[in-house]
Amino acid sequence: MSAGDIIRENDDVLIVFDEKRRFIVKARKEGVLGTDKGVVRLSDLIGKPYGSIIKTSRGIEVLILKPLPFDYSLLVQRVTQVIYPKDAGLMIYLSGIKPGSKIGEAGVGSGALTVMLASIIGDSGVLYGFDISEKSLENTKTRLERIGLINRVRLLKHDIREPVSLGETLDSFFLDIPDPWNAVNTVAGLIKTSGTLLVYVPTINQVEKTVLKLRESGCFTDIHSYEVLLREYKVDRDAVRPFTRMVGHTGYIIFARRVKSVI
Repeated sequence: MSAGDIIRENDDVLIVFDEKRRFIVKARKEGVLGTDKGVVRLSDLIGKPYGSIIKTSRGIEVLILKPLPFDYSLLVQRVTQVIYPKDAGLMIYLSGIKPGSKIGEAGVGSGALTVMLASIIGDSGVLYGFDISEKSLENTKTRLERIGLINRVRLLKHDIREPVSLGETLDSFFLDIPDPWNAVNTVAGLIKTSGTLLVYVPTINQVEKTVLKLRESGCFTDIHSYEVLLREYKVDRDAVRPFTRMVGHTGYIIFARRVKSVI
């Protein structure tokens, strides 16, 4: 067991009570997490291996895990609309980003997608995050600092619909603003040829306007639009069935490739 598998003071810990109750806390010498299932003393976490089971003051067993970027994205304080993990997963897969990639994101919002992107590009990569809201930028910065990913991200207060120069071209760009069609020209100037653009919008009218603008620009091709529906299954012996509720429509994803010119 490596040192990183043992919880130390000030480490983040995911405490899982059940499917609905999940909390990210810091292991500290003082303080408690109070719930209807009992109290967890934060000092009890220190020295325990991640993956252990501990008990609350009421004797309820809870699981303590190392938080994943997925967990942070679900538990962030939502100051704006959040891109759900099911959508973010497809966007990241289509983007082709990897350690060392240089990427952009406009509309960082609550920082949920920012955290996932920063976790993938590694210390050799860079993420330029744009937003017009100072509050969103501050919240995202705080979250990245807590997770230890801030060194990979440069947060900029700028309206991506207006021209901007970064001094380098990007491998991929993620766009999540109300009117992405008005940012197509700016974003086209930031992405290297053959690079990828991923756009997230909640309504089909936005899909239509964005796709038409991408085509008209002459800068993008291989344009596709997607919707992701996620259904989880409950599995017991001799009884396998889908859960009654499923994560249906949350938004639409538009994918495109940057080219010099469309023939």
